[in-house]
Amino acid sequence: MCCNNDPNNLPEVNKTRCVAIAVMVFGVISCLGFLVPGLWWGGLGGILAVVGSSVILCCSGSGASSSASSHMAACALTGSAAIVHAVAVIVYIMFWANTVKEVNDNCEDDVNTGDINVDCDALSGVASAFIGVLIWPVIIVDLVTFILELVCAIYAFQASNAIKRTALPTTGAYPATTGVPVAKASPSQAA
Repeated sequence: MCCNNDPNNLPEVNKTRCVAIAVMVFGVISCLGFLVPGLWWGGLGGILAVVGSSVILCCSGSGASSSASSHMAACALTGSAAIVHAVAVIVYIMFWANTVKEVNDNCEDDVNTGDINVDCDALSGVASAFIGVLIWPVIIVDLVTFILELVCAIYAFQASNAIKRTALPTTGAYPATTGVPVAKASPSQAA
């Protein structure tokens, strides 16, 4: 029902559902942003992404019951999540740059710790690499999530408009000939 091009759905709805699955997965992963102390932006964007994609996947209906308002709500939620993830990427890059700068600024040329002479440049390089290994995967996940959320918001908006254009009328939609089939009398029974 999700990515199988359901013939009962409009093509725009099918596209939105397919992207919503990816948004849901990356939204759950980006909720791990709450584990980064003081940098909760990714986690907040992840919650918005999960809720927005859930609206599309669970609550938007299918076929003739597709809801334009559900798709518009999902557009707003995933659009908000995209904005929050864009801010998160900027904040994380600034955090990384400031941390690397502080590590390098606080480093004297050589640190003498008694019997061991430590090269401070090597030490700051190791610290910068360690911080980079931790923060860059978070930045990449949030950047991919931002792109998926933006695409999902655009598709949800397009699906909402398509549903509004093709909405069935509420009365007179079905001809009088539809209903419970009735058996016809055979010619021998008619006589």
